[in-house]
Amino acid sequence: MESSRFLNSKGGVKVKKLVLSELPVYRAAPPNERDNLVLVDRVTGAENMSVGIGIYSKGQASEFHTHENEEEVMIYLKGKGVMKTSDGKVVEISKGDVTYVPKNESHKLTNTGDEDFVFLFIYSPMGPEKNIRTWDIVRELKYSFEDLG
Repeated sequence: MESSRFLNSKGGVKVKKLVLSELPVYRAAPPNERDNLVLVDRVTGAENMSVGIGIYSKGQASEFHTHENEEEVMIYLKGKGVMKTSDGKVVEISKGDVTYVPKNESHKLTNTGDEDFVFLFIYSPMGPEKNIRTWDIVRELKYSFEDLG
């Protein structure tokens, strides 16, 4: 993984730059196939949070899942979808929206549009990204980040 490091006055790493196109792409197994990139977590030096990008192609969805110890914020960059909660609530989401999911809230995210559904996810504290890192690493990214322009 190519990165640039900016050193602080004591010689330690203060800021780290990562290049999206050089990061591994993790793909979940069917039937809930989708792509994720892990941008920041313990592997990159973070201590209290993790950040990544989710990319769902047309019709793709996560399973219902719960983060027992982590809060999650999602910032939607492209496309549209819905978030369903275990109590039956359905929230329509599109580019420019932000959702907050408290710990222990069961939820499912689905791409309902005709284009890729792309979002930034943030967990605090970190944790769920460890599961993502167990998914298959794929060589081809089905998405170009130039599309976010």
